[in-house]
Amino acid sequence: TLVDFRYKRQFKAPAGGNGESSNKHGRGSEPLIIPVPLGTVIKEEETGKIFCDLVNDGDTFVIAKGGRGGRGNARFQTSANRAPTFAEKGEPGEEFWLQLELKVLADVGLLGYPSVGKSSILRKVSKAQPEVAAYHFTTLTPVLGVVTISGDRSFVLADIPGLIEGASEGVGLGHNFLRHV
Repeated sequence: TLVDFRYKRQFKAPAGGNGESSNKHGRGSEPLIIPVPLGTVIKEEETGKIFCDLVNDGDTFVIAKGGRGGRGNARFQTSANRAPTFAEKGEPGEEFWLQLELKVLADVGLLGYPSVGKSSILRKVSKAQPEVAAYHFTTLTPVLGVVTISGDRSFVLADIPGLIEGASEGVGLGHNFLRHV
């Protein structure tokens, strides 16, 4: 799930190394790789533009590129000035505010009215621990559980928020619910 991103919302790749004496270049920075679950859609927060939809295992996507490195004082050497005392700073890298949305990728979904036992069924047949309470709409986001049939056979079961009449017109959880179906 994307719950890890609730507590850490900013990610920044480390800066590259500085150039050194004897005309040595600075070291390039290591890429910052942020793992996300399968089914994650990555959008630019401001415009809603979709960068990528990670649907296959092993998919990778470069969101932001680092800036061009600066030029050291050796690059400004001339016949008149053998030891220049200035250098050119590098450019900053790209920066984005992103929105991550996880599409529910389940083999089976539990659909039904609120408070009919969907979460209780999921608790009984899997190791998932959805909240169970005696009031409507305890489940506001889908909860996934893995149901093991035999040693090597299993499937993913989704507990979907309660469905009520008129959801397509915005009643109850409305369109927020329908996007999971």
